Amino acid sequence: MPARLESFSFGKTWHTVSTDYFEGHSNGMTDYHMHDYYEISLILSGRVKVLLSDTAEQSEEAKLVLLRPYTPHYIVCDPEALYRRHNLLFSPDFLADYTADLQLLLPAFGKNGAVLELGTAKAEQLLTLIKAIQAEQSPLRQRLLILYLLSLAAESAPKTQTVNTVPPLISEALDHVAEHFAEHLSAEQIAKALHVSRTTLMITFKKHTGVTLNQYVTHYRLKNAIAALSRGEREPEVARSCGFTDQSNMIRCFKKHLGKSPMRYLADQT
Repeated sequence: MPARLESFSFGKTWHTVSTDYFEGHSNGMTDYHMHDYYEISLILSGRVKVLLSDTAEQSEEAKLVLLRPYTPHYIVCDPEALYRRHNLLFSPDFLADYTADLQLLLPAFGKNGAVLELGTAKAEQLLTLIKAIQAEQSPLRQRLLILYLLSLAAESAPKTQTVNTVPPLISEALDHVAEHFAEHLSAEQIAKALHVSRTTLMITFKKHTGVTLNQYVTHYRLKNAIAALSRGEREPEVARSCGFTDQSNMIRCFKKHLGKSPMRYLADQT
């Protein structure tokens, strides 16, 4: 399995089903990744690009992103537009008693994830369901509501989809960053390793991911630095292991991209 694909656990706050809401001008610290639960993202606003393993979709319309467990994805929003998203997450075990029903609805997720464009009425209907799942205390009713939501999503899935194919160069670049982020990396070095010109790499990467190659590398390093610092590792060692030139350079990157020092950032997350 490519090194870039990280399997995130359910975490400390939930084990079977969870919902969350985000509003802002950034989609947070993320990269091309996957996790071991179902994710349904109802994106209500924002100029958003969704990168899947074989396709890329971009629009300003409300949309539903459907991801099975272990589906690689990367969602990027334009910081100039307000990004609003409701997430519904549930473990495979949560619908274990409804496997037959779930199997009938899985085509809505597509082979490698799906992005469904929504009208205003459909987006409001799905939002109402997600809020009902969040408020519901009965696991049985939560399960039935999730199945109902998936049935509506299946109805919205087009019979034929326009595929915006992602070239292999993007996957190769993502893999290269994941394998070498701790080293000194430049666009020239990555392009040479992938046997393409620097210009081709940078233009193609920005077109299909929505961010520049340098932005992606920095965010990838920051995410890994946050994880290492959370485990109690010291800043100088983390800076070296995550590809920053030194501790001072890492601190400057934190302040520039996250608005605070590493220690302040971690303290605010607790």
